[in-house]
Amino acid sequence: MKKYLSLAAFLVILLLMSCGNRSERYTIVAFGDSNTRGANWTIRNYQDTDKWVNLMKSTLPVNNGQALIHNAGVGGETTEDARKRFKRDVLKMDPDLVFIMFGTNDAVILPNGKPKVDRARFKENLLYYVREVRHAGGTPVLMTCLPIVEGNGNDKLYYTRYPKKLYAHTDGARNWHNSYNDITREVAYKNDVTLIDNWTNMVKFAGGDSDEALLNSGIIDPSGNHMTPQGAELIYLSILESKVLNSK
Repeated sequence: MKKYLSLAAFLVILLLMSCGNRSERYTIVAFGDSNTRGANWTIRNYQDTDKWVNLMKSTLPVNNGQALIHNAGVGGETTEDARKRFKRDVLKMDPDLVFIMFGTNDAVILPNGKPKVDRARFKENLLYYVREVRHAGGTPVLMTCLPIVEGNGNDKLYYTRYPKKLYAHTDGARNWHNSYNDITREVAYKNDVTLIDNWTNMVKFAGGDSDEALLNSGIIDPSGNHMTPQGAELIYLSILESKVLNSK
């Protein structure tokens, strides 16, 4: 009997210790698409440590129980796709801080002339993420998507994969994408959410939003809609400037 009581006491102590360790851990989740995952890193032979999510590890103490940084980016996803895994990949992590960056895939116009996710639904999804993160006790941070390089349709840039004619009713694909960023900005402003405006910061760094300026800046890779390590560093520096990591 004493043997079983001793075992039970030991298990209780272990449970209490684990609970104490968990409460001290600071959890960050980066939730987004390929520009969060860094899906182009392998094919471009970029260093994994240069992803913007991984650069945060140089700022916070990790792997020692103090901080956990989880990359929940999935290439090709829209806000609608990501809702299906939001609870599993984000809320179940019990996050303290959640970076949310979508829009690049939501804004893609399909052959039927409609976007993958229309702007009204895009806004609904962002509001859902913000509300649920806060309800779970975390702090959401919204991020705008990158300024794309359109190209001419024959140079492996954006219009090579997404024909220019589909954006004829818009002011070009780049400005169409930025209209989704305007929604992200609006949601952030009206709901008192910290905003990391990647689009604005990258255009400022490039000295303009033309194809030439963006390519010459070195922050956008040859696909036209993914970042380079230099672009990732710019996002990381913007995060530092926002001071959201200081809340730890």
